[in-house]
Amino acid sequence: MIFFSADYLIAQDSTATKQEVWPEVNIYYKVNNKIRIYGLYSATKLKNSSYTDGGYGIYVDYFAYPIMKKRIGNHLRDSTRGYYLWIRAGYLHSTTAPEAKDPYKENTLVTELNLRYYLPYHILLTNRNRFDWRVISGQFEPRYRPRLTFEKDMHTEYLSFTPIIYGEYYVYFNSKGFDRFRLSAGIQTKVTAHIEFETYYVHQFDNGKNVQSLDAMGFSLKFYFRHQEVKEKFSKKKKP
Repeated sequence: MIFFSADYLIAQDSTATKQEVWPEVNIYYKVNNKIRIYGLYSATKLKNSSYTDGGYGIYVDYFAYPIMKKRIGNHLRDSTRGYYLWIRAGYLHSTTAPEAKDPYKENTLVTELNLRYYLPYHILLTNRNRFDWRVISGQFEPRYRPRLTFEKDMHTEYLSFTPIIYGEYYVYFNSKGFDRFRLSAGIQTKVTAHIEFETYYVHQFDNGKNVQSLDAMGFSLKFYFRHQEVKEKFSKKKKP
């Protein structure tokens, strides 16, 4: 559904605004209550262009400082909401397809610090500070990506879901005039005990001649797994 819906979702073309579809697959493996491994594969499809790209990455997450013994909400498999400090480090590789007109390869070391707070009505605020140490076709191009995210776990008798909105700014240290700002709104939905599906919309505002406005639809399929010892501890806590 993610890949075959791409052409349909970007059928409304615009000469002023780029239109893209971002399918992605995420796999999370929880080693213990503090450490998690995260892998991803993503792609980009553009309307009326031969340009496509894809990427994959592997990260390690570390969670610290629980702010409550019992986590708020009914969030699916991601039990990290009981921590207000979240550190991530990893590697991301992306490249264009061989037939692309302007091929490039990007290798990125990602470092990330997230601070989390609970607002009234059990709304979770995440202040993300991410640095991308990028090498693109042999050139070093670092950037800083601060993001504020608001999310709230919700559920009905038959459905568990999480609405999410965020604003993100891109600061390019070596390239003047390439900074950009994006707004996004989406929803994560529980599919099974180990799978959730996220769909979201992103709008990027133009910034002069260098940064074009952008509308994108994103789809992410997420798989959550636990180490056997973590599973056993989790099941024991549930027993009366």
